[in-house]
Amino acid sequence: MSVKTKILSVAFFAISSIGFAQSNCKDLKGCERKLCELNTKLEYAKQYGNQNKIRGIENAIAQTKNNCTTKTVNNDLDKKVKEKEQKVKERTDDLNKAIKDQEGKEKIDKKKKKLDEAKAELNKAVTAQKTK
Repeated sequence: MSVKTKILSVAFFAISSIGFAQSNCKDLKGCERKLCELNTKLEYAKQYGNQNKIRGIENAIAQTKNNCTTKTVNNDLDKKVKEKEQKVKERTDDLNKAIKDQEGKEKIDKKKKKLDEAKAELNKAVTAQKTK
């Protein structure tokens, strides 16, 4: 991790711990966005007193500070898009099989709904990838 990245991480953490986590993380990119989102989750976990979640998020924040680079963020987003694409393919195959096998309308409608949900998840992942 470069000195500049460490300084940015420390500065960002200082800002985030004084209320920045409640601002809009969507304006940030890369590691800063990831840390902002984690800090927002941490605030919610603290509000609800969920100690296990607090420890897990604090661990994720520490790992992000130590290991996050533009490359790792891009790789994570690319991986997520590929996973969502695979899910859409699987749901499309399930729907096509149900239609081919002439399953009941209820089952076909349920499979269409699941496919639509998978497509929405894919669109969300693609949007996140574009705004990295």
